[in-house]
Amino acid sequence: MAQKTFVALDVLTASDVNTYLMGEGGAWTSWTPTVQQGGAVTVTVTRARYARYGRTILATCKLAVTGTGTASQAVGISLPVAAATSAEYISGNGTIFDTSASGDFFGPPYLNTTSQVVLKSPTNVAGAFLGASTFTAALASGDVVFLAVAYEAAT
Repeated sequence: MAQKTFVALDVLTASDVNTYLMGEGGAWTSWTPTVQQGGAVTVTVTRARYARYGRTILATCKLAVTGTGTASQAVGISLPVAAATSAEYISGNGTIFDTSASGDFFGPPYLNTTSQVVLKSPTNVAGAFLGASTFTAALASGDVVFLAVAYEAAT
């Protein structure tokens, strides 16, 4: 649904108000994220939804890992809509549950590219991302990746 432009003395309908309040469509939409760790990692999408409010994107996903990644490589998750920029932090959080260690690894989301987010390692070292730092194991069957972010869309 396209955004409307204000016109003086124009009459607003209930649909116009709902569009304004809910953004472009406003409903949560499914998407199929992909995961990379030195190559594509097979996952089962447990839940992946996003909503668009103008150029603001809210996205959340839970992905059950069924394949294997490559150790010491950053874990990347694709975004549902291209971001306006890259190489910067965005609002949100991410978690990798490593079933072999029975532990969670948390990291703030960082736009690796305009189409992919990686999770920053809490080590506070430049370029240190989960998969390559702190949590350095290969993703494996039984692991779970969680992501919840808010960012600006390119268009």
